[in-house]
Amino acid sequence: MIRVDFDPDLHYLRHGYTPRVPPEYFVDIDNGITWQPDVYPEVLVLAQQHDRRVIIDLGCGRAGKLVALAAQHPHLDLVGIDFGPNIEWCRANLPVGRWLDADLEAATTLPLDTEVIARSVVVCSDVLEHLIDPRPAMRLICWLLDRGAACAVVSTPARDKRAGTENLGPPANPSHVREWAQDEFRAFVESFPAAIERFGLTRSDDSGGGMTTQLVVLGPCERQRAG
Repeated sequence: MIRVDFDPDLHYLRHGYTPRVPPEYFVDIDNGITWQPDVYPEVLVLAQQHDRRVIIDLGCGRAGKLVALAAQHPHLDLVGIDFGPNIEWCRANLPVGRWLDADLEAATTLPLDTEVIARSVVVCSDVLEHLIDPRPAMRLICWLLDRGAACAVVSTPARDKRAGTENLGPPANPSHVREWAQDEFRAFVESFPAAIERFGLTRSDDSGGGMTTQLVVLGPCERQRAG
């Protein structure tokens, strides 16, 4: 077996990877393409399986896909987390949902009652690659799982399926700091106290981008120990 040297100081990317610092702020504007079109439907399926009615969206952007779920399923309670122009837009334009301003590179908790968290599933879709330090966001996911969230769905580009594993950055997208290959991202996720319940690929977009996005379902550590 070939040993791969991941660099914990680079969030388990291969040694020599060059991130983009700082990235451009990502303004979530509709350009006619739906990115990761199957992620939020998967979140809905998991919410139904676990009998949860709250969806907590970390890095919600302008929350188009999140609000679309509620339009079809009005019983859902939405909690969107973001900062800057995106969350300001949500507060000014969306008639449903609770919109919290939080920096995912700094927040250690969220102002949510335990009862709300205990009725939730969490989604963090196409977010971690935008963060200079993605560890606080992962810790926040673990904090939510520890307090009763049923599971968390995390998605991020798969560099090995797009630019190739040998591409050591920076990413082509100017708002991305880094993009993990699948083995790198698994090593990164495994460094946190959560159980990996599923690790695979999903569609990048609805315009022919292919299966080039990683989708991970995380559960509480207790399920890992029970398994």
